[in-house]
Amino acid sequence: MDLFYHETFVQSEQMPMQLRLHRGQINYMILEHWHRSIEIDYLLDCEADFYMNGKKKAVSAGSITLINSGDIHALEPREVPEDPGDEIHGISMFISYEFLKKICPEIDQITFELEGEEERLNELKGIFDDLIRLELSPAEEYGYLKKNALLHQLMYLLLTYFKGPKNSSAVKSQKYIDRLRVVLDYVEENYQEPLTLQGVADHFNVSMEYLARILKKYTGNTFKTHLNQVRVSKAFRDLLETDYSILEIAMRNGFPDTRSFINVFRDTYGMTPSQYRKKNPRRETVKETVSAEYPPHIRVVEPQKDND
Repeated sequence: MDLFYHETFVQSEQMPMQLRLHRGQINYMILEHWHRSIEIDYLLDCEADFYMNGKKKAVSAGSITLINSGDIHALEPREVPEDPGDEIHGISMFISYEFLKKICPEIDQITFELEGEEERLNELKGIFDDLIRLELSPAEEYGYLKKNALLHQLMYLLLTYFKGPKNSSAVKSQKYIDRLRVVLDYVEENYQEPLTLQGVADHFNVSMEYLARILKKYTGNTFKTHLNQVRVSKAFRDLLETDYSILEIAMRNGFPDTRSFINVFRDTYGMTPSQYRKKNPRRETVKETVSAEYPPHIRVVEPQKDND
């Protein structure tokens, strides 16, 4: 799988992390997904709501958020700036699980919480500021050594000041999260098929009620809503990147007919697919409408307008 709910990254021993700069108009939301890498997000001048294992966290500008390995998470911008320029609004770092396991063998038994320790949090922000400068500077033959030095400095701070054991409730809920991650992967791989809650529950030999309950608890959505979000995010790419008809796009992405596709699309974007395509002519890549690096499961959000 590539950029599915179980998101994978291209990392190596030489560079055991991946960086993404978020620039231009932050007008997208990222649907529920997971990865083994630790993710750290630093928002410079924008605000967002993070959803981690079913819990909502409002994140303000200037804040750093850490998502632990395996956590099911999503993101929705709270305020969408109208910014036609190329300014950087944030940076995301993904640290390889294999690297984490190597430097901290007990990584599976601990969790990181970025709370308190304001002085140390400011040190973390300073590291991200340095990483942004490196990303924007001309490439150097051994520039990766500078980045790795900053990565090790960051890990020292995390392991020294922000590490804690997984509590009993977290351990107990982990089995439900593990089961849900497998279900999310299955839906991601089979969204084009006529999936139903009962059918997916039967596939995993669990009750329909059980599956509905953990979906609602850890994603906030019903099965139908979640499936439609996956399908419409896939259809969105086809709408902007291809010349397929609305019927073809609906059929390619698992919708039973054009009416259901149009209804879900309208509920999501506030207009029909045809209206959206007319407003946003075909372009070579949808990356132009989101960020420098295309994250998984994009759903574009229209900029908020002032009421005056």
